[in-house]
Amino acid sequence: MIIDLQLNQGSAPWPMLRDAGIAAEEAGFGTLWNLDHFSGAAFGSDSMMECFTSLTAWATTTTTIGLGTLVTNVMNREPGLLANIVSSIQQISGNRLILGIGAGAAPNTNFSAEQDALGIELLPKMADRHNRLVEVVDTMQSIWAIDREERFVGFPRPAKQPPIIVGVNSIALAVRSGQMADGVNTRFNHPERAALLAAAREASVNRPGFDLSVWSWFEPEYADADHPFHKELVAEGVTRLIMFQRGAPDVVAIAATAKYLL
Repeated sequence: MIIDLQLNQGSAPWPMLRDAGIAAEEAGFGTLWNLDHFSGAAFGSDSMMECFTSLTAWATTTTTIGLGTLVTNVMNREPGLLANIVSSIQQISGNRLILGIGAGAAPNTNFSAEQDALGIELLPKMADRHNRLVEVVDTMQSIWAIDREERFVGFPRPAKQPPIIVGVNSIALAVRSGQMADGVNTRFNHPERAALLAAAREASVNRPGFDLSVWSWFEPEYADADHPFHKELVAEGVTRLIMFQRGAPDVVAIAATAKYLL
């Protein structure tokens, strides 16, 4: 099972985030992930560095570790803009990006406050949000296609399309993601975690290398192959564990995880 690290880029100044990214690479984490939020309020922070800007900065201060978004809200950017951003980061990073995407929340909820504040139109029905996610992926892949339409000539296209991982909280989205994406992610304490992963796996039968990932809080011992939680995830077919440090990055703890990774 691959072990990854996720940081909250609103939790600390850039120099500390930079050092944490370097430490994660040196420790042997597979991929460094961040958040896609406009405000740090939901995490008790008074600011939030923009998702793809911080990924680009990490791309220039590291050389081998993967880079990922967990997850990009498909309502935050128009599909063409997102496709352009992804192509740019792929070029800058040497094709190290994994694009995690999510359908976002309904309007007027605790999870949509930042979009509501900015006047970003959200979709109230879950089915419509799921359809929007599929449409965004389809549009990006149309822009990136080798045989793309003439209207897209001149648009940047990644030399290697990044894997697309969908954050899922429902069986319906897990199935759709298994049919059209390269992987899924769900939280470690979701009451239907095993069912979500199983549904995505079954739907992805014709997609070799499908990535089944789970995120948890940062606990270095979870990276130990002999830890009960590690064994539990492996038994469920999980291929990737993403451990999230909620507060300011602890470079010492990140470095100490190396004993389980190298």
